[in-house]
Amino acid sequence: MLWFWVAFVVALAVVLVMGEPALRALIAVKAGQVIREDAPQRHQSKAGTPTMGGVLIVTGLVVGLLLSLGAQTAFATPFMTRAWDPAIFCTTVLAFAGIGLLDDYLIIRRGKNLGLKARQKLLMQFLVAAVFAAYLYLNADPGKTTVLQLGEMRWNLNEWYYPLAALFIVALSNAVNLADGLDGLAAGLSLIAASALGSIAGKLDASWVLQGAGALSGACAGFLNYNRYPARVFMGDTGSLALGASLALIAIFAKLELIAMLVFLVFWVEMLSVVLQVVSFQTTGRRIFRMSPLHHHFELLGVHETRVVMLFWVAGIVSGALGFVLAWLVA
Repeated sequence: MLWFWVAFVVALAVVLVMGEPALRALIAVKAGQVIREDAPQRHQSKAGTPTMGGVLIVTGLVVGLLLSLGAQTAFATPFMTRAWDPAIFCTTVLAFAGIGLLDDYLIIRRGKNLGLKARQKLLMQFLVAAVFAAYLYLNADPGKTTVLQLGEMRWNLNEWYYPLAALFIVALSNAVNLADGLDGLAAGLSLIAASALGSIAGKLDASWVLQGAGALSGACAGFLNYNRYPARVFMGDTGSLALGASLALIAIFAKLELIAMLVFLVFWVEMLSVVLQVVSFQTTGRRIFRMSPLHHHFELLGVHETRVVMLFWVAGIVSGALGFVLAWLVA
């Protein structure tokens, strides 16, 4: 786990050093958050808070990963399987961040919560995910890449693995985006999930993925310094789309797809709450929750924002711990 912590510390330091100058720059260019009209009333006070802070997370992640890999190459024996994997990982994360950045820019420019249309955003996400899936296909390890494994149980999905991998990336990217609705919520949950994946990957000696998980954890920890309640900056889609993609990619490269489904349980619940709400309203005209995603439902029940965030963090810790225990039991 040494290199996990090296990547963690480097990413943390990068975000903390960049934080204050980045906040001043975002304020200077008037990159203020636009609040949805149907958001809980108390959220209107957050209007104007700098957004697009996800740039900090992505920078910390990429720099932390690459510098820790450079240090490992210089001072230890690297155990990387494919030299291009980290580069593809970073490129894919940056592409998802770019989609989010464009969405955030359009919202700020228009002064309304109207950025990219849903179909435009999804099309871009699937295109990037498809390019990544093509890379996996062209560099497949026979008997490994397309196999989902849980202990002695193995399922070879063959060619079906690649479209499902792309769907997994896009789905988690949007699930994290939906969870980004309260101060510190998405960043904290991502920190917990990345740490859990790192712990499991370290146990399995999952190559450079250990540094990827460490850098992501460190970047999220540093960002929480500015994003915890009351938030001084929001990550925007720039951060949330990139966070979801990076978590999915770590799970894919570490071959922890099945265990990661449990680790990411809180994100799936957030997404499911939106799906159920939409389906219920369109079919019956009734809402299941007072508001979706689920964290807003608790807010409207009168639970303070900080207590909702703590509740979801605890749920994230439990799901991460269960994922670790499952990995230990089936190893």
